[in-house]
Amino acid sequence: MNSAPSRTDRVTRAAVEVLGLKGAAGLTHRAVDRHAGLPEGSTSNLFRTRDALVGAVCRFLTEHDLTTLAKAESRFDAVPITHADAAAELARIITRWSDQEAVLTAARLEIFLIARRDPRLAAQLDQVRRNFRDRAGEWLERLEPGAGRHAAFLMAVIEGLTANQLLHASNRMGGEEITSSLESTLRSVMTNA
Repeated sequence: MNSAPSRTDRVTRAAVEVLGLKGAAGLTHRAVDRHAGLPEGSTSNLFRTRDALVGAVCRFLTEHDLTTLAKAESRFDAVPITHADAAAELARIITRWSDQEAVLTAARLEIFLIARRDPRLAAQLDQVRRNFRDRAGEWLERLEPGAGRHAAFLMAVIEGLTANQLLHASNRMGGEEITSSLESTLRSVMTNA
């Protein structure tokens, strides 16, 4: 069985990396071709317009984040969730996003900025974010009934911590500090459930 990525997967992954490394202005069909090591025109054959290329990046990041979330949720399927365990899992995700997946996270931030000027992409991302908020709400409800209403706040905290880790080298927090801050946040949310 061949496990090599398809040409579409290869181009999409290269587009994500170009966006994360060079920003929105650097995301061109030619730049993606070069980054993927493919002949010129390969990307435009798959994604005719820049909007189609951006859409492919958005889909890739959404699927990637849903997979990350599903793995995190599966760790608590058979056991009760404690504040400490939940905080530690969220800290692992933040660390992964800001360290090992820094380029993907930068691409995600670029997509949000592109969506500010593109109503169609904004609507697509809004639907994705509602899905994430609903799942975060269900997860918080498992911690404490009534806490699900704070899902948007928890998402904002996670996004803020991730952005801090990625963008502000002099203000980076250690893993224990992130975990402790998240545990305090979760306890506060539960108190106000």
